[in-house]
Amino acid sequence: MVKFYVPMKNITPNHSKVKQAVLPLFISDYLNICDPVLVFDRFMEGIDLEKYLKNVPEHVTGRIRYNPTSMLKTILFGFMTNGYISLRELEDCC
Repeated sequence: MVKFYVPMKNITPNHSKVKQAVLPLFISDYLNICDPVLVFDRFMEGIDLEKYLKNVPEHVTGRIRYNPTSMLKTILFGFMTNGYISLRELEDCC
């Protein structure tokens, strides 16, 4: 009787994707320290925005809303870089 070697089948699925290697591990390595977005974000972190957003009602039903602080930062950055800008234009820039 002749026995043949049959390799075991790999039962662990491979979840890695080829596209995962496109982005760097640390995005901060590729960003300029004087980039306007980073400077603006550091400046805004020094301001307590919660006291200006204290009258925002709580989320009750429907789709989960965006973070009000992040939305305010986005709008202010758009106004800073482009002057007066409509919210639709700001959406296109994002």
